[in-house]
Amino acid sequence: MWTCTGSIVTLESPWVRLLGEHWVDERGIALDYWRVERAHSVIVLPIWRGQVLLPHPQFRPGVQRLTFDLPGGRLPPDVTPAAAAAALLHKELGLRPDEIDRVQALNAQGLMINSSFSNQLLYGVVALINDDAALDSQRLHRAVPCTLRAIARLIQELECLQCRAVLQSWLLQQL
Repeated sequence: MWTCTGSIVTLESPWVRLLGEHWVDERGIALDYWRVERAHSVIVLPIWRGQVLLPHPQFRPGVQRLTFDLPGGRLPPDVTPAAAAAALLHKELGLRPDEIDRVQALNAQGLMINSSFSNQLLYGVVALINDDAALDSQRLHRAVPCTLRAIARLIQELECLQCRAVLQSWLLQQL
């Protein structure tokens, strides 16, 4: 069993906390260990009339360019992934909460992201959009048919590993 013997430094912001700590492992070896505690992520798979809806590429400071992703973002404290999904769909695609028929969690407990370095969880959510929803064509980049071939191509196009994981999880549930 590992034991934390002290703190080196802690840096905090509303979404990220960086910790440097002294640890002793099960063999008695002292280690300096750095980790990041981040707000959990929600990735939404919006499906409307048998198609996955995709927002326009967005600038990502971490890679310093536009990337093509599913709607997603951070999970605020005390907000469920389903509620966050509705807010994200409104922000990224202009969909109102009443235009969402059903929200289904792909992984209710969340999937660990880099568990040795971070405590962050990824929540995948499928949002089934009402057939009568009025889509804002200015916010919609593309709609991809929910066929095996089209989804397999989309998985290859998506750069975000979290987006790929959500789409692959959903696809496996469909098979």
